[in-house]
Amino acid sequence: MKNLIAVLSVFAVLPVQAADLKPAAEPAAPAAAAARSTGSVARAQFTSAVQEREPVDKVTNLINDKNRIYFFSEIKDAANQKVTHRWEHNGKLVSEVGFDIGGDRWRVYSSKTLDPSQTGEWKVSIVDENGQTLGASTFTYESAPVTPAQPAAAPAAVQ
Repeated sequence: MKNLIAVLSVFAVLPVQAADLKPAAEPAAPAAAAARSTGSVARAQFTSAVQEREPVDKVTNLINDKNRIYFFSEIKDAANQKVTHRWEHNGKLVSEVGFDIGGDRWRVYSSKTLDPSQTGEWKVSIVDENGQTLGASTFTYESAPVTPAQPAAAPAAVQ
């Protein structure tokens, strides 16, 4: 009888030991793998106008006698994702303009009407749907130079 109990006790322990030998659960996928590829910025620039989805020039400084500015960006490899143009003036968020990217090469632009008193540094960041900054550009909005008043013409001498 003692032998039977000894044999049964060995079998009673085996399932517990077998349970300890189960393979470990697979590690969770890294957060980066769960996030979609965010794409890249092929081009980004400030411009005075956009024609046929292309910037007409590149602006780095703008005099405040002009009040309209555009920000153009070409995004690659971000189809079916969203990006945002985040406009900042002197480090403060002013506005955000979102875009749905419809293909592997997608050109978008946003614009801002500037008040002549809003001189200083302007920055637009291109931000993906995960909040990651893909690129950024800046321009300086400057006061128009003050030209000194012309002195009045001296009256002609009468003879």
